[in-house]
Amino acid sequence: MFVAAKLLKVGYNQAKKRKANKEAQFQQPHPNYTYPNPYPMSEYPPGVAPGTNTQYINPEPPAPPISKGAKFISMIISILRFLQFVFGLTVIGLYGRDVHHDHEDDDTYHSKWVFALIVGFLATSTAAFHMILPFLKKRVNNSGNPKLHLPQFVWEAVLCIIWLTVFGIFGKMYIGVYPTDSSSSSSSKRDSTSSSSSSSSSSDSDSTTSVLGDASKINRMRHAVWIDLVNLLMWVFTASWVLLRWLKSRRAAMTASLDAEKGSQI
Repeated sequence: MFVAAKLLKVGYNQAKKRKANKEAQFQQPHPNYTYPNPYPMSEYPPGVAPGTNTQYINPEPPAPPISKGAKFISMIISILRFLQFVFGLTVIGLYGRDVHHDHEDDDTYHSKWVFALIVGFLATSTAAFHMILPFLKKRVNNSGNPKLHLPQFVWEAVLCIIWLTVFGIFGKMYIGVYPTDSSSSSSSKRDSTSSSSSSSSSSDSDSTTSVLGDASKINRMRHAVWIDLVNLLMWVFTASWVLLRWLKSRRAAMTASLDAEKGSQI
């Protein structure tokens, strides 16, 4: 009995020592041991540190990818803006030449030519602004405000109206009109039998020349009329495109508001 009691006491002491050693190893790990970090810092969002409550953080959704059709239309519009800029400068050069000659001759500026210069300047400035606008959007990281589509359409519609006015004014003056030399020679061939008719045609051609200018000016203005028409067509196209963008953004806003109302009712 004494020996059995002694063995039980020794076994109890050994078990107690093992338990104490295991607890000590758990509380004081090896100095070279490092616990693995299940969440490395590289995977944290920017501006968020460990221990931050990210429950209410709502990151911006990624922008949807641009389709090939949208890229193609954007490229066409960019080319049109460049052509609007170039043709606007061409109009300024064609009509500004006559205004410059009037200034050298101390003549009164013709209001029609000055009006054409103003229209060309407004169109050129607008086209230049639209050419610079994509670079500004990239710099400020902004894709554009749909609320600006309607004012943009209104302005481009005004440009279409004044381009139509310029084309109407100078088209009425110069379409079908040819330089004095050719008109006088053809009239002399047709009316060689009657001297009275030739004298009247020459006087009419002289009056036309005095009003519309010399042969070089008439040729230049006849070309300018068709350039005015090209400008009108380009601005009508871009104004229609802006109108379609505004209608699309308005439809998307209405759809989003309806979806929000349905969600609130549910």
